Amino acid sequence: MELFLKCINCGKTFEPRVIFRCPSCNSLLDVVQDTDALREENLKEKFDSRLGVRNSIYASGVWRFKELVHPLIAENMIVTRPEGNTNLYSHKKIAKYCSLNRIMLKHEGENPTGSFKDRGMTVGVSEAKRLGMRIVACASTGNTSASLASYASFSSLVSVVFVPEGNIAYGKLAQALAYGAKVLQIKGNFDAAMRLVQESCEELKLYLLNSINPWRIEGQKTIIFELIQQLDWEPPDWIVVPAGNLGNTSAFGKALMELQELELIDDIPKIAAI
Repeated sequence: MELFLKCINCGKTFEPRVIFRCPSCNSLLDVVQDTDALREENLKEKFDSRLGVRNSIYASGVWRFKELVHPLIAENMIVTRPEGNTNLYSHKKIAKYCSLNRIMLKHEGENPTGSFKDRGMTVGVSEAKRLGMRIVACASTGNTSASLASYASFSSLVSVVFVPEGNIAYGKLAQALAYGAKVLQIKGNFDAAMRLVQESCEELKLYLLNSINPWRIEGQKTIIFELIQQLDWEPPDWIVVPAGNLGNTSAFGKALMELQELELIDDIPKIAAI
């Protein structure tokens, strides 16, 4: 199976390696794989057969969909807690308030460190391990730092977190410290911390795990894969998601297009990013 990184702007392609932006135009990269090779597999049956599995990477709600996330990584390189498997909750009061017949809530707070970031981080940290990296790093004001530190602690990797002075959720900072992260407080805002972590990763050979890392998006696609599976492969009319930095919006759109391309769903639902 072919898998490569592709610039979302100029279209240049690269072998999977330590690279986060296109050297030619500085645009972000996307993970691209040969979906034609997957058409011959009965993916629905395969994914459904892994539900409820224990003591395996497939216990994860991310790695259950390994073929659509990172098909080439060896199982012994995967760092998982496991994550995912978050529930769908039907809520009549909210549905009534919104004048809807039905609304369901997918509770990503049920992930190991309390946020959807764990889905992307299991893939990002696993890729760092596969590439032979020793130190992973991020800039963060909260959830990313906790997730990075957690997954690094379950591997042989050291985690370094850059935080803007006075601008981090203290509960998440406590999580990062508890998991053994080396926390560096930066004078300035998040953008300053982000610039510094990118410079540090380039000069000191650290592995950057902010959401510009394309493997984070691959993990976050599984929110959609899992949601559609929970609905017996019948997509809803609408999917509503907090916009944030639009990482999930990108992941959701990519996941839905892949499912349709593989004929696992017929129609793509509308997405509202709030």
